[in-house]
Amino acid sequence: MENSFRMSLFMPPISPIKDKATGRIVKNATLTPLRTVELNEVYKLVTANAKLAALTLDVRNAVQQGDDSVCRLLKQQTLPYVTPCGVFTRRRSDCIEETSGLVVVDVDHLESNEEAKKLRQLLFEDPYLHPALVFISPTGKGVKAFVPCAPGQSATDGIRWAMSYVHCMYDTDHRNSGKGVDTSGKDLVRSCFLCHDPEALIRTEKDEL
Repeated sequence: MENSFRMSLFMPPISPIKDKATGRIVKNATLTPLRTVELNEVYKLVTANAKLAALTLDVRNAVQQGDDSVCRLLKQQTLPYVTPCGVFTRRRSDCIEETSGLVVVDVDHLESNEEAKKLRQLLFEDPYLHPALVFISPTGKGVKAFVPCAPGQSATDGIRWAMSYVHCMYDTDHRNSGKGVDTSGKDLVRSCFLCHDPEALIRTEKDEL
């Protein structure tokens, strides 16, 4: 498998930043991408970018302190993100320039980082998903998997299939709202926060042999 899947990289914030006292917007959400990146570039950012490592540590410190609101704000306001389904001129589904051939599955709110690490390996080794890239989420208690679409399968159908498959095979214990597979977005412009994971797994040509 050639790791040339292309997608858009966006800088934060993913949503507007508001002044706490007045409620006025002090910084608008980023709607246009910084640049187009290939999958191997995403892998390098996730595994080796020092600034992203520091930002991830801030998020995980908030998690350890049990401050969900700070954790959520830090993710939204400080972390870069990509659109795994393809390249966009603007963060809207009707502004896609090219599809990547990938969809993203996001599993949230696992019990521990150890559980997330185990799931990362299980998803990567799954012969039906055959993900191109898998890494631990910003909180340290979730997993993000970039899954190739089947030949002739649309990205929208691919997202639905991948989400349903992961839920059925790995996620049946998580039935509470907010737990397990995140099904909040199934459109082409579904975004994925990047974070530091030095043990992220990427599919290489050698893996195909």
